[in-house]
Amino acid sequence: MRKYKIAALIGIIVMGTGSFMACLCTESALIAIGNVLLVASLFIMAYAFSSWQP
Repeated sequence: MRKYKIAALIGIIVMGTGSFMACLCTESALIAIGNVLLVASLFIMAYAFSSWQP
């Protein structure tokens, strides 16, 4: 159970970072990295919350 909680926390942090980068950066490369982080956080959180539900 502990690894799913940690994965959920990491997914939330990655989503916050990705959304910050995608919305506020002005360079297209940083915006693309933010978008990739958002998609990666979706997969991380789907993995975590499929087994652990608070």
